[in-house]
Amino acid sequence: MAGLNAGGYLAIAHDLTERKRADEYIRHLAHHDALTGLPNRAQLHARTELVLQRALRKGERIALLLLDLDQFKRINESLGHHMGDEVLRIVADRLKAAVRHADFVARMGGDEFVVVLDPVSQDSEAELVAAKILARLSEDLQLGNQRLRVTPSIGMVICPDDGDNLADLLKNADAAMYAAKRGGGAQLSRFSSEMAEASMARFTIEGLLRRALAAQAFKLRYQPIVDAATLRILGVEALIHWDTLERGVIPPAEFIPIAEQSGLIMPLGEWILATACREIQQLRTSLGLDLEVAVNISPLQLRQAGFPAMVTQCLAAAGLPAASLTIEVTEGILIEGGSKTIDTFERVRALGVGLSIDDFGTGYSGLNYLTRLPIDKLKIDKSFVDDVAHDEHHQAVASAIITLGHQLHLQVVAEGVESPAQFAFLRDRGCDAVQGYLFWQPVPLAGLMEICAEGGKATMHAKVKAVPTGY
Repeated sequence: MAGLNAGGYLAIAHDLTERKRADEYIRHLAHHDALTGLPNRAQLHARTELVLQRALRKGERIALLLLDLDQFKRINESLGHHMGDEVLRIVADRLKAAVRHADFVARMGGDEFVVVLDPVSQDSEAELVAAKILARLSEDLQLGNQRLRVTPSIGMVICPDDGDNLADLLKNADAAMYAAKRGGGAQLSRFSSEMAEASMARFTIEGLLRRALAAQAFKLRYQPIVDAATLRILGVEALIHWDTLERGVIPPAEFIPIAEQSGLIMPLGEWILATACREIQQLRTSLGLDLEVAVNISPLQLRQAGFPAMVTQCLAAAGLPAASLTIEVTEGILIEGGSKTIDTFERVRALGVGLSIDDFGTGYSGLNYLTRLPIDKLKIDKSFVDDVAHDEHHQAVASAIITLGHQLHLQVVAEGVESPAQFAFLRDRGCDAVQGYLFWQPVPLAGLMEICAEGGKATMHAKVKAVPTGY
């Protein structure tokens, strides 16, 4: 009987031990990230609030770093989420190894991490740790047969200078991190009051963007592209125009990056493409002109698997021939896209749509891709055109791009032509086409129809033409 009791006690003790282990595991899961093993957002909030309360009571300084991996989405898209998960695990291990013993590392979610430096005697101490993190995370990593370099953008805030609670510190660190990304990524940015204003402006513009998309409050303007030899219109470039009641005209350079960051670039880009196809086909039908239209496409759109199908849908809905549409993408896509970009380009080109590399000469172009991509045109960036009439360096770059384009059997277009001297240089070097205020500024559809109606294929004149009144 005694043996049975002993066995019963042993079974109960074993059961209680297993339950305790299960409870501890559940508590661990509630406060830690399952993928990396780092403390999660809930644990971050609980521990950091205690740290901040102690620091404020004792007059200590605390630094908070917010890290976001640059271009991490491309890893998931090109190599798969399993490879992306492995990158996150490696980043987590490198982060833990780079910080001091008393510091605290957490994963916010996605590819965002937080490091709490507790305490720091002066700002330079925090900057030193951040520099160590930046260097460690930027080292190459090997995943199977893939060698990758993943870099972080880091925003840094100090308590109490930049906030005395976690919500304010995270908000300001996010503003600083976004400034680091705007600066090209792979860098540390310390928060400033100007960043807070910029962050609020971004938030405001994003809200306005959402409302404008719902109300279709955008307009398109069209700038003629002129044959350099005959001064006749070859086609037009569609440019988005956004006039708001709250902030007046907001230039694309200000709101397109926000649209890309917020995910709004997909519906906005589709609206631009569909509207340009519809309006230009309306002009072609009304005037009986064979006019082409070029539309700028974000690299984010081009990476979508359904992009070629969306182009097909826009062309069919408008009745625009595929040969009358050119898709323009920036030079950076040559480097960023890899084989997936080539595949998408080939699928779009198979539709009969033209492809153009915009802003050529401003980046570290993957020249090998120029021979592999089925492109039709190169556009010389305005920054080289601005001083091409008198700057030998810009003259050399522009001449080299024209020569390279012709050797690859591509049409070369110069944008931002504003003076007769610029035009004369480009024409003499064999540039095929130009666009800019020297001939016409961007005009609404009605203004473009008025221009084209002047003899059908309008002759360009070397002077600035104002937007036709009433549009």
